[in-house]
Amino acid sequence: MVLVELSQIFLLTSFAKVVALILGAFIVFLAYKGYKRNSSKPLLYVAIGFALITAGTIAEGILYVIFGSELLSAMATGTAIMVLGFVVIIYSIYSVK
Repeated sequence: MVLVELSQIFLLTSFAKVVALILGAFIVFLAYKGYKRNSSKPLLYVAIGFALITAGTIAEGILYVIFGSELLSAMATGTAIMVLGFVVIIYSIYSVK
């Protein structure tokens, strides 16, 4: 019973990570397209920020599932990458003059 529940949670979590990857990649694509169209540096930083947030989400799963990293270290690494992405997005907002 417990193994079935854990495998279902694993599948749901994996599905959520794939959805996050698709949505994140789409946001990065739109922001980069806006950067190229308008030559807007802040949009480039938004694209980089969302790319980092998406990478952090995916890195967490890859480190834990594929490389067998400890769950806590995988979560810490993914969170650190996501925080860096948020910092880049905040920079893009305040860099507008």
